[in-house]
This record gives sequence, structure tokens and C-alpha cells, in this order.
Amino acid sequence: MINKKDMASAPPMETGGFVGLPQPPSYEESVGPQYQGTVLPPAYTKSAQYPYPTQPYNQIYQPTAHSTTNPIVSVQTIYVQPGVVFGDLPVQTHCPACAQMVITRLEHTSGTMAWLTCAGLFIFGCIYGCCLLPFCVDGLKDVTHRCPNCNNVLGEHKRL
Repeated sequence: MINKKDMASAPPMETGGFVGLPQPPSYEESVGPQYQGTVLPPAYTKSAQYPYPTQPYNQIYQPTAHSTTNPIVSVQTIYVQPGVVFGDLPVQTHCPACAQMVITRLEHTSGTMAWLTCAGLFIFGCIYGCCLLPFCVDGLKDVTHRCPNCNNVLGEHKRL
């Protein structure tokens, strides 16, 4: 059996260590006698609220003198159209200049592939004008896709 003398007890609570703070009520005081009837809650006081400033923000906080000129910012808009592959055939795409859905107009120009084919034909003996045939074949030229409405360049397809 456990004897009450052998049980350890907690040390008594010291209440004198709090300086400047009111002491909390004891258990008996807080539980104390119960009141019969209506008990009103304690009155709460509102904390002091500071009014909002009546002047507009730009009158209270003036900008410094060194920021009187605004820097000039140049913005370039780049339109990326995922899934549009510019090749040999016209494609349907959105023109950013005129904001229309269009089917591109093709423009063929002589590029690297046409010139290399011409040089190769010249080396192999096609001296009498046959080396100029690559400039007549659209399949060897670079392709520029343009908008049919505003003539804006929408994309390019280079052979090499």
C-alpha cells in the first residue's frame, strides 16, 4: 500500500514574484458563490482608434525631387503561336498586326539551297545555262509567309 506520507507533492506556488501585475484570483474567489438571476457580462471598453488621414495620399507623401522625370520604356510584343509550322504550304494562323485569322500568302526567294545547287551544277559541267535551273524551281527556294490583308511577315521557312 502507498502511504500518503511517501507521495511527493508539488512545491507551493509563489505569487510574490510578479511585480507590477495584478495577481490572478484564487480558485475559491473565481468559483465563489453562484449568483441567482441574470448576470450581466463585464463591460468592455473600446481601445482608442486613430482616425484615417483626411488629406489625399499624394498630398501627404510628396515624391522626391530626383524622380521628376519618368524613364522611357520601350516594349516589344512577341507573339508565339504554338503548333504553327511554316513550311512549303500556306497555313491558317492569326495575324498580330491586323488581328485576323488568315491563310498565309507564300513568297519564294532564292536562298542558300538554290545557290549551292547552282554551284554544284556548274562544277559538274552544266556551264551553258543549265546551272541556273535551281532559280526557277520553287522547291529549292526559301519561303516567306505573309498576311494577305496587311502584308506583314508571319514566318519563314529556310531550306538550309
